[in-house]
Amino acid sequence: MEIKLEELKKFKFKKGEVLVLPYFEKEKIDLKKFQIEKSFGKILRNLKEGEIESILTLDGKRIVISNCGKKENFNQRKFRIWIRKVLLNFASKNLEKIEIFLKNFPFEKSFLIKEAVCNLILADYKFSKSSEKKKGIKKINLLIENSKNFLNDLEEGKIIGEAVNFARDLSNSPAQDITPTKLAQIAKKEFKGSCFQVKILNKKEIDKLKLGGILAVSKGSSQEPKLIILKYLGTQKSKNFDIGFVGKGVTFDSGGLNIKPWEGMIDMYMDKSGAAAIFGAIRAISKLKLPLNIVGIIPAVENMPSSSSYRPGDILKIYNGKTVEVINTDAEGRLILADALSYLEKNFKPKFILDVATLTGAAIVALGQRAIALFTNKEELEEKLRKIGEKSGDYVWLLPLWEEYQEEIRGDFADLRNIGKTKYGGAITGAIFLKNFIENTPWVHLDIAPTMTSIENQGLSRGATGAGTRYLIEFAKNFLNQTFLT
Repeated sequence: MEIKLEELKKFKFKKGEVLVLPYFEKEKIDLKKFQIEKSFGKILRNLKEGEIESILTLDGKRIVISNCGKKENFNQRKFRIWIRKVLLNFASKNLEKIEIFLKNFPFEKSFLIKEAVCNLILADYKFSKSSEKKKGIKKINLLIENSKNFLNDLEEGKIIGEAVNFARDLSNSPAQDITPTKLAQIAKKEFKGSCFQVKILNKKEIDKLKLGGILAVSKGSSQEPKLIILKYLGTQKSKNFDIGFVGKGVTFDSGGLNIKPWEGMIDMYMDKSGAAAIFGAIRAISKLKLPLNIVGIIPAVENMPSSSSYRPGDILKIYNGKTVEVINTDAEGRLILADALSYLEKNFKPKFILDVATLTGAAIVALGQRAIALFTNKEELEEKLRKIGEKSGDYVWLLPLWEEYQEEIRGDFADLRNIGKTKYGGAITGAIFLKNFIENTPWVHLDIAPTMTSIENQGLSRGATGAGTRYLIEFAKNFLNQTFLT
């Protein structure tokens, strides 16, 4: 699908083409300009918010009018969903081209173009191994004034949309196709060039480093663990790392010996979605040429039940020396992240660390399926971090990291236990657990389990959403502002 900007003043509407026209209540549409009969005016005024009316003009042109409600109530969230649904409305039709009129929206034009392009690309995505040929629109023209001023926004929208879809491909790929070894191979294949350095640590090297969490979780699988170290060097002026990303890379999670019921296991090939978000974000950041040095750490494992699996009651020693009592082998993500976080902080010393993980079902219970659970050890940044979510489209909501919750994960025979003492507040106790493996570095934990998969009326195809990818990209852009950490 090709997306272009078209100058509104030069627009010529041809017979057989389709024009999408957003309509805001109490605003007039120039029926004469679009050659629509006056009798349609009453029909348009009776359109309810969210409804669409398709009109064939007198000279054989098709205009699709969409009621967007009241302009003062039309926010960025509504726009993202609206533009996706516009595309899906034509998804089953092999149209050569559609034109989308963008003049009337109450946003900055730069934001409007970037988000329109990004979300059209997200809506056009469908993961499928089927032999059936994909249908859809071949070309989309976005009609806007002074279009030449927004070519950079067009390109940025493409880069971000394609990066999210790259992450979705990784997340959606079944476990038979993406093992820890294959994930490491993808890193080497995709991240080539002078701005990248990729290093893969194998089981022997992981053992030598005493990464006890990664080793334990991987014990039940025939697939050996990998630690993927991905460096993006966006500036040659400094050898220091600005940001450290950590992504959960469980390529399949059966639950281990505490095996999941089949309903809970069916989509656990997506438990690598945190790793996918890191890959997607670094890919976009490199194409945007952001002058930052970023290191991404991906602990890649399979969590499987076998005679060699780690067991409830086992006591593990994590990289930073803290010990963990295993209460439940299905709380495996925090164990591999604990190793990765402490390894990252000690060896690379970034100014800021973010981890992304499908960590807990409890986050879904707390927030539903529309917001990522965000935790941070920098309370003064909470509002800025929330606004990054609003701007990126990866919406976040803050949950607490109060010291009182530490008691919930205090071990009887070790420093910590890997789940809380009660069934309540699991997203918080999971985050508190991870906090024990960060010393002094500013840190954000994104529990993306709530938004890992698409839901109805989002305008996205079934499967992975690429959750967290846009947030990391927007965070990196904000990080370039030197006042961010103050």
